[in-house]
Amino acid sequence: MPWRPGQDLLDLLELAAPAACGGCGEAGTRWCPACADALADGGPRRWTPTPCPPGFPPTWTGTAYRDLARSAVVGWKDGGRADLTPALAVPLRAVLAAALDGSPEHLAALGGGGPVPVLPAPSARASTRARGEHRVEALARTALRGRRSVLPVVDGLRLGRRVADQAGLDAGQRRRNLAGAVVVRPTAVARVEGAPCIVVDDVVTTGATLVECARALVTAGAGPVVAVTLAATHRRPPRAPSSTVRGPLSEPSGRD
Repeated sequence: MPWRPGQDLLDLLELAAPAACGGCGEAGTRWCPACADALADGGPRRWTPTPCPPGFPPTWTGTAYRDLARSAVVGWKDGGRADLTPALAVPLRAVLAAALDGSPEHLAALGGGGPVPVLPAPSARASTRARGEHRVEALARTALRGRRSVLPVVDGLRLGRRVADQAGLDAGQRRRNLAGAVVVRPTAVARVEGAPCIVVDDVVTTGATLVECARALVTAGAGPVVAVTLAATHRRPPRAPSSTVRGPLSEPSGRD
């Protein structure tokens, strides 16, 4: 990564003395106790988008992608708040545990000594360069610290072709945009072949990204695939007949 004198100094200062909480903006703290409690309130749960795209893997998520969760994820991913990785790793760890508990195949593999590969959803090269790291991979590694012998983080998924920015695309357009785009790196094929795998992403929306990651893994010979995310987004229907109608879940901003 190229040296950026001014920005590097600002990043160091932010790590040493964060200006505000990544969730509510409270001054002088990286992540306040109230936001930590609120982010954990959603609790790990099984989630399926509506409509559910073909090939969508069993998926567990944490909280709704709104309010402080959205502020935290946006700041962490694109706002220079890499210091939030340890805070966000805490709820992700709970979601990972719920996903493992909900999959007999993954539990059986762990009971036999593993490994169960954990694969971050791929990021565009330009985004990774701009952030200085694959942010979701860093999150997964932090969440699994101490468990990597049986739950190794494998950066084995990549985009095999250029894809458009997903912002503004509907569910069908997103599926077509990503169709066939994700591939397993040749160096990772042996690590996933025959093994139950876990895909990790920050936010699940229409499910197009997770479908494509699962397809790529199964094509490469992986065993059963489940997915985990920090959050899932809500979308209100354009003409809800009443305030009690619950809208489907969908994607916020574009996938990398």
